[in-house]
Amino acid sequence: MHIFLDESGTFSAIGSGQSSISVQGALVLASHRLPKLFRNYTRLRANLPKRKGEVKGSLLTEAQVAAVIDLLRRNEGIFCASMIDTGEHTGEEVEKHRQDGVQAIAANLANGHPEELRANIADLQRRMGTFSPQLYCQMTVTLDLLHRVLEETILYHCQRYPKELAKFHWVVDAKAKGLVTDWEDWWANTLVVWLQAISLRRPANMLRGGDYRHFRRFMFDSVPDYLQGAAPDVLGGESPGFDLQLIFRESFRFSSDPEPGLELADIVTNALRRGLIGNLGEAGWLPLRSLMIHRTDFYVRPVTLRYQDEVVSRPVSAVLHRFREGGRNMLTEARYRGGLRNP
Repeated sequence: MHIFLDESGTFSAIGSGQSSISVQGALVLASHRLPKLFRNYTRLRANLPKRKGEVKGSLLTEAQVAAVIDLLRRNEGIFCASMIDTGEHTGEEVEKHRQDGVQAIAANLANGHPEELRANIADLQRRMGTFSPQLYCQMTVTLDLLHRVLEETILYHCQRYPKELAKFHWVVDAKAKGLVTDWEDWWANTLVVWLQAISLRRPANMLRGGDYRHFRRFMFDSVPDYLQGAAPDVLGGESPGFDLQLIFRESFRFSSDPEPGLELADIVTNALRRGLIGNLGEAGWLPLRSLMIHRTDFYVRPVTLRYQDEVVSRPVSAVLHRFREGGRNMLTEARYRGGLRNP
């Protein structure tokens, strides 16, 4: 499968007391559908507004956004998104969350862990201490998003197109052509370490009877030394966890080119943020639900750096509550019927 990632918003205005919404989005496309999807998008793209030769979601009308979403729906595209209102966070709250995170990184280390791992953790802690509050907020939202992407897409495709689980192609929108920014360096060199730690606390679910033959190579045969005592059992010991180093680094690149996957990711991510801040009518953003997997909580994950979730009181709550229905079923119809009788 191919995963295209983009963000909308600046993750700034911390401590301003005024709403400042930023969104991190992931558009997941089945590899076997890409040729047909991109051919159809090329025809649609000819009539979409562009800036310097690139389609930008901020320029599209409601009808144009809806047409793009419909194209993605017909090709079973999956959209995952997390958001944050940085304007409602104080600098003190962000810094406390950061310091707690720095301490948590090394919480599972023991004397028997390799020296190389200890050195990497120490470097990770040092890097976290130098990141701006803005970049730290974006990192936290991105981590939340990536955990959900893996959880939802693996469960979805193990029932429908298990071959899509054979390889994960990650493409991230680059902010500056030919320049690796600090954020991109962080993403490429340290993000996976932190995400692996999250996966230990919040392990992804696996479906009994799902087809994981093509995904098996990403599963640890045994618990690595550095995860001893920390990795949870999955399905009663069937697998000690996933090799996120392999999942995220085998095929990973930044791109600043106007390629179809990134343009599509920009359109849907931007449409969501425009809906949240009131700059796009419902006819444009509501169809996004057809690309999202139904779940009991919000389809769009509201991230908070506080230690309680106050999203219901925020200005965006009315829009977020619309993302609690109308999504795509995770289980196939046959599994859903069978699951009711035999969970």
